[in-house]
Amino acid sequence: MHNFYKLIPHTADLGVEVWADDLAGLYINSALALFDLIVGLNNIEKKEKHIVSADGIDKEDLLISFLNELIFLFATKKLMFSNFQVEEISDTRITVAAEGELFNPQKHEIIHEIKAATYHDLHIEKRDRSYFTRIIFDV
Repeated sequence: MHNFYKLIPHTADLGVEVWADDLAGLYINSALALFDLIVGLNNIEKKEKHIVSADGIDKEDLLISFLNELIFLFATKKLMFSNFQVEEISDTRITVAAEGELFNPQKHEIIHEIKAATYHDLHIEKRDRSYFTRIIFDV
């Protein structure tokens, strides 16, 4: 487990609470939590770089769109990422440079099969000087 998210109880799916110092960091830590849950961040080498973009109607919708884009890239192209650098961010768009590698069944083991990030119980809030969100993943 890493120091930027924790698992939270959920009956049927997989829930996490994620935190960061700023909004960009919250998106990045949410993406890192996603791949930590799928295969474990320590198992993903930074072998190749890809540009990943997502759009949303607000901060929460953007977070779900971003996470679901990453899930789509994993499902269709077997891409996994362990490092992200924000290149552009607003309340409705994010573009990141993502570093990682292709899933290799001889090297990687799936910990959780995540189908989608959901809107269930989703909210982004600022508490004092940090940002927090709760994400429920459909497994």
